[in-house]
Amino acid sequence: MNSGFAQEPLEAGATFGTHAEEMIIIRRAQKGDPEAVAELYYRHAPAIFRYIFLRMNNPTTAEDLTSEVFVKMVEALKYYSDRGIPFVAWLFRIAHDRVVDYYRGTARRPTVELSELVEDHAPGPEEQASNHLVSHYVVKALTALTDTHRSVIQLRFVEEYSVEDTARQMRKTTGAVKAQQHRALRNLARQLKLGT
Repeated sequence: MNSGFAQEPLEAGATFGTHAEEMIIIRRAQKGDPEAVAELYYRHAPAIFRYIFLRMNNPTTAEDLTSEVFVKMVEALKYYSDRGIPFVAWLFRIAHDRVVDYYRGTARRPTVELSELVEDHAPGPEEQASNHLVSHYVVKALTALTDTHRSVIQLRFVEEYSVEDTARQMRKTTGAVKAQQHRALRNLARQLKLGT
């Protein structure tokens, strides 16, 4: 999945220093420092893109909505205050709202998505077909889960967050995250079995 976003070479689940270090960047961004805004974008755009993509399986729309999330971030940054919750959790909330708004809008005005064009450097037709089929089944199975179960799976297995970090992101106890993860994986396996 190539999101088209310029990315620093970051690994999934990578940490970006301490909470205090990120708050310094956030304060600079709140004062209008464009480099600080860019730093927040580079830190969090890949995770926000993946969050949105897993909810709609359309890379072009996911890119558009990710851009909108960061526009909203810039607009609302002056109102952000540190409450001990990771900054990315605030961004996930904005992303969630954008996805909900998108689906509300498309429910009112249905559209037909154009197929993605195959680029020259793309894999061959057999590999593309196989990858697309797997991606289709997984995304379809994920959309059948509750938002809480999708979030647990994304944070734990896509973003590779620890149970503790996932609990902080979701504002739950580690025990609740473990229980939700167990249920989410069981439901995902059931959905995947139904889809085959």
